[in-house]
Amino acid sequence: MKLERISINNFKGIWSQSFEPSKFSCLVGENNAGKSTVMQAIVYALNRPTQLPPSHFYDPAAPVTFELRFSGVDDGHLARLAEEAQQKIAALVIDGNFSLRVLYAPGEKVAVTTLRRIPIDVRYQSDAIDDAFSGKKGQGAIEQVIADVYPEFKAAQQDPLKAIGAAKAFLNAQIEALADDQFTLSYAPLPTGIAPSIAPLLPEPIYIPAVKNLNDDLKTTQSTSFGRLLGLLLEDMTADLENINQSLRDLNALFNRVKEADGEVDNRHEKVRQLEGEVEELLGENFPNVKVQLHIPPPELKTILNTAQIFIDDGSYDLIDNKGDGIKRSLTFALLQAYVKRLEQATQGLVEQGIATRPLLFLFEEPELYLHPRSQRVFFGTLARISHTHQVVVTTHSPMFFEPGVTASFVRVAKRPALPKPVATLYPVNFELNAADAETFRLARFEHADAAFFSQGVVLFEGESDDAYCKHVAKMLNAAWDFEKKNIALVKVSGKGNFQKFRTFFESFGIEVKIVADLDALFDGFQHLGATEAAAVLKSAAIQKLDARIAALGTVAEPSARQIKKRVVKDSWRAQYVAAREALRKVQQGAAVDVATIELLESLFAWEKDTTRLQICTQDAEAAAALVPLLDALRDLGICVLARGAIEDYYPENVAQGGNKPNRALAACAAVTTREQAVALAGPLAAGRVSELEEVFRCLFAETPAAQQVAA
Repeated sequence: MKLERISINNFKGIWSQSFEPSKFSCLVGENNAGKSTVMQAIVYALNRPTQLPPSHFYDPAAPVTFELRFSGVDDGHLARLAEEAQQKIAALVIDGNFSLRVLYAPGEKVAVTTLRRIPIDVRYQSDAIDDAFSGKKGQGAIEQVIADVYPEFKAAQQDPLKAIGAAKAFLNAQIEALADDQFTLSYAPLPTGIAPSIAPLLPEPIYIPAVKNLNDDLKTTQSTSFGRLLGLLLEDMTADLENINQSLRDLNALFNRVKEADGEVDNRHEKVRQLEGEVEELLGENFPNVKVQLHIPPPELKTILNTAQIFIDDGSYDLIDNKGDGIKRSLTFALLQAYVKRLEQATQGLVEQGIATRPLLFLFEEPELYLHPRSQRVFFGTLARISHTHQVVVTTHSPMFFEPGVTASFVRVAKRPALPKPVATLYPVNFELNAADAETFRLARFEHADAAFFSQGVVLFEGESDDAYCKHVAKMLNAAWDFEKKNIALVKVSGKGNFQKFRTFFESFGIEVKIVADLDALFDGFQHLGATEAAAVLKSAAIQKLDARIAALGTVAEPSARQIKKRVVKDSWRAQYVAAREALRKVQQGAAVDVATIELLESLFAWEKDTTRLQICTQDAEAAAALVPLLDALRDLGICVLARGAIEDYYPENVAQGGNKPNRALAACAAVTTREQAVALAGPLAAGRVSELEEVFRCLFAETPAAQQVAA
């Protein structure tokens, strides 16, 4: 049995969202995005307190509702209920699913309803049946109701209906036998008296918030892991502690009067009776008729256990209270693991009787808190093991929890603008349901997971060190264009062919993705940019103009060393090279030079046509102008293609051409220290416009249409 889905409406920062926990789910996102709200919604929905504080209503005039669906409910789970409740609840389990709606109207007590099969015909619904028999007495009046209101069932009646209860039972049996298409699913009240009885059926939430006094988890009340563990220990030892319990009863008799079947017995110690008498005598000087009875709370094993403490010897023997937060946090998890293990042992007898153990739902906020990265990894493995038998939901700021092979699903929680106040939005990624995405995610690196978890936006770029230079130039052009402050991550994709893969990755988390691509992407890899059909038409028109210009000027390709190197390392070119070499050898051995051989040899140099187009764009003003409509259309799509080539082509002229890319990027940053210098790095794409880089960064920092719609 597991919690399969919870819908959350009007609760704190959530207006209307749904969460489908898997066996191991991670809620990720920025601080104050709403992750804790999701966890608290689960706790409130499962525990169902009488009322909610007014501060927990997003709209104070609307009700808070939680709708929960539990799957895998079988007879073993129903056996945890009281016998009189089992049959009533069994009728509410539909195809192994049990659904509840928990509603809190403003200022009112909780109302719990369940999803039930409701007859479509209003006459067959319980309220209508009650109304039909209201005020009716005697067999004649009761059977007249059947004849007048439910004549279709009259023929099925075999015995006289002398009481209203018998009549209702007869009708309910007939209605239950109707075809499935005569029913609909709708939320309706639980059977009378059942609402308080369903708790043993539902999972038990164990919630550990991130921000709290860790010492609270080490207290001995039943709401803490330590207290639960001690409670199980006491139950487990009860049979072996009868002698101790008898000693405690004898000790109680020394201090207190004891009530027995024959009345109250006073076998207290003489000193106790003397003290009581002395106090009574002194009080009697002012209140002669007052009696004094001294009562000392009787000692119990439970009371003794409530004083339990944990000491740690890590080279310094001391109470855990005085140790560091890391070891306190780790001890909390150790206690929980021990609780799970002990609970399974304690309930083994029930399992043998066919009674399923009550499932636990572990809700951890930031389990990595206070832990060293190595310890985080160890604890991640611990949670993974727990998730084999109990559901686990965590909120985390640690990309170490990003492991699709273990973590079944991620949900990115992001706060979006709305009126009257921002709302939390959930973006689920379930690896168990989407195998194709799971494969993409397995290829993602640590830093990509970090960007997906916590960024407001992502910019994909190609080259090494492009991010450092872009960040610097953007701030020089406009102080508001700060990637760090705007929480926009720049992610290197290492090749145009990866643009689409990483776009899919980040968009799965509800993150807007934009692209900064080199100019050659227009001619080689355009299909990976995610452009529209309209943009593809503009591209075809631009290439025709470029080819016409190349013919008019007689331009010949002059590929650079970098372009040649980039080409020859491609697998496709290598295959062409091997085939051409083999064809050349055959010609050398006397084979005829046919059309196929010529085409094969020419294929080695077909890429030079694109090189020529790239060359003419950067050398001829008319050719460059032919690209502007395409560049503008792509920028409207969030695809910024650099008109001058690569980002290195925007370095100041005084930056040395040699050296490695990171050092050149740092030198370029050092050479651009004013806005004027940044503006001078690239001219406008057309007269009357701002510089190209200003248009690029304006696009990268523009508010998304989706965000604008939410705000509206």
